[in-house]
Amino acid sequence: MKQKFLIVISIVAILALSACGGESTPEVSAEDMASTAVAEAWLIVTQTAAAMPTATLVPPTFTPQPTNTAAPLVILPTLPPATVAVIATATPECNQIPALEPKGALTNVEFFNESGGSANLAFGMNNPNDKAECYTYSFTLGSGSTTPATVLTGCYWGYAWISGAETSVARSGGKILCLTDPNIIYKIKITKETVDFR
Repeated sequence: MKQKFLIVISIVAILALSACGGESTPEVSAEDMASTAVAEAWLIVTQTAAAMPTATLVPPTFTPQPTNTAAPLVILPTLPPATVAVIATATPECNQIPALEPKGALTNVEFFNESGGSANLAFGMNNPNDKAECYTYSFTLGSGSTTPATVLTGCYWGYAWISGAETSVARSGGKILCLTDPNIIYKIKITKETVDFR
């Protein structure tokens, strides 16, 4: 029995010594820890970028451009020109939209855009005619274009907003443009600074 006891004690001692004297677990160096941290950070950045929604382009909405529709040409009997006193400033009642069927005498005019850009022209009567009509016409002229129109016989002022490479304003200034003969086609040019007879 003594032998068995010694065998058991020796086995326990061998096991205890082998447990203490075995290989130790390797330690992690600071360099390995830094490399692992960098790898984990790149993994997080990559996963975050992959999870973000992509920008989808919204297709543009088609907006048709306004068209310049010429008013129908109405030929009325020739009337003698109305005698109107010319003053330098338009009266407030002259800032009216033209009627579709005016009562007064009409005359033809051609506008020549020589401004080098597109022009938005306001062409207004200075005084009412003998039918108490007094209108301001509006025209859009492309660069270098000629636009025919029919307006009431009378005296007019002109003011144009020129757009293009150089924006400017063209005016008739203190000059009144009288269109008194319905048998003549009046020619008016628009430059960068003036609205005047051609």
